[in-house]
Amino acid sequence: MKSLLTLAFTALLQTTSAFATAPCPVSSFAAPCQKVVITAGTLVILETNESLQSGQATVGQLVQFKVRANVYAEGEVAIVTGAQAIGRIKAIEPSTYNNPETYKIEVMYVQSVDGQQVALNGNELSIKGQFSGQDAGSQPGTTITATVMNDIKIKV
Repeated sequence: MKSLLTLAFTALLQTTSAFATAPCPVSSFAAPCQKVVITAGTLVILETNESLQSGQATVGQLVQFKVRANVYAEGEVAIVTGAQAIGRIKAIEPSTYNNPETYKIEVMYVQSVDGQQVALNGNELSIKGQFSGQDAGSQPGTTITATVMNDIKIKV
């Protein structure tokens, strides 16, 4: 009886450790996953999710973006269209007698298909008001481009 119990316990430990070390869950509905590398410098096109007004914004305020087009790595979709991205308001320059108010936004990271946050380098998006003394504002759908900061392995 003791040897039977020991055998069952050993089998249970081996089964549990095999599942714990499996890198990807495999189901009958999905293909086995693989890791691909999104290389540094890969272009990501984003658009704002919200309207912004400089008069109501603060430096450091988070801004939501979404991915405008799929991003591919090694022939697989690594960042899907509509994935959420986060940026922040980097600076707000007040209006002067000759110049309208301006604010600058930078993108920080985006979510990949496996849920990881992928760090981005972005072009600063500068948004200016039309007339001096006027707040700067943007509507949802304002486009900004960014690039992946570092090589990163993700599961697809």
